[in-house]
Amino acid sequence: MRVLVTGVSGFIGPHLVEACLKKGWDVLGVDIRDFNYAAIECDFHTPRFVFEKRDVRTLTPEDLKDITYIFHLAFDTNIPNSIKHPLETTRDNIDMTVHLLDAATKAGVKKFLFPSTASLYGKNKTPWREDMPPYPIEPYAWQKGSCEYALSMWTECYGLPTATLRLFQVFGENFRYDGVIAIFTKLKKEGRPATLTETSPGSPHRSGQRDFIYVKEVADAFIQVALSPKTGKGDVYNIGTGRVTTIEEIANAMGLPFEFVPKRGFEVERHEADITKTKSVIDWNPKVEVLPWLTAFVKTL
Repeated sequence: MRVLVTGVSGFIGPHLVEACLKKGWDVLGVDIRDFNYAAIECDFHTPRFVFEKRDVRTLTPEDLKDITYIFHLAFDTNIPNSIKHPLETTRDNIDMTVHLLDAATKAGVKKFLFPSTASLYGKNKTPWREDMPPYPIEPYAWQKGSCEYALSMWTECYGLPTATLRLFQVFGENFRYDGVIAIFTKLKKEGRPATLTETSPGSPHRSGQRDFIYVKEVADAFIQVALSPKTGKGDVYNIGTGRVTTIEEIANAMGLPFEFVPKRGFEVERHEADITKTKSVIDWNPKVEVLPWLTAFVKTL
């Protein structure tokens, strides 16, 4: 078994490689950035993991001829950047994904998996279910949604098995530089207070609420969705917990003082997953909670 992980140098990539190696699979990792071999506690110095620093758009069907599964993580994921540069990020994200779908089809890849975003649900009432209409309110979510449709169409038109995992607020080791925990960590080290986005008047919580899901459980979900005979029809699965935590609770768990600022137009106050559909197709029950994890993490700073 040999799999491809694009965007392997990001937050989730090393954890997914680790999970694949534990399954005994060979992994080809591709990214335009260098791979950090010390990102997490895993021995990546093995012949079963090969890293290539290259653009995904240079991959050919010949490069993928012995690939069983593709985990396409490569994407420009910064929301403010997508708002500032909608044309460039749309071109890069959608063109790259379609290029890889075409190469995967020609190479006979068994299944193509893609991480989408819970931000697609926008202003739908929580908890969010996969059958709700998409409601993107910024370019990044719209780009992810467009790629979801591309996967579904590719399955219908070209016969490539595909599946989309809509990720909620992922946390854990090797976190993203622009995520809330990374930002709060930097502020704590610098002895500066955090700014929390204030919710609308009448909200039961003064700060936003997010459904935090542990990164290694996300990696496990990818593996299980790839292996499941029930997936591959262009289907979408929520990857969250169904539990919500306020950003104020995150700051308090980190011992970080904070002040409130008005919310930005592209922000939704509450993210909450309904994972009934996901649990119906894979044996997956996320257990790691963000606040105990943070309490242990802060002690390492």
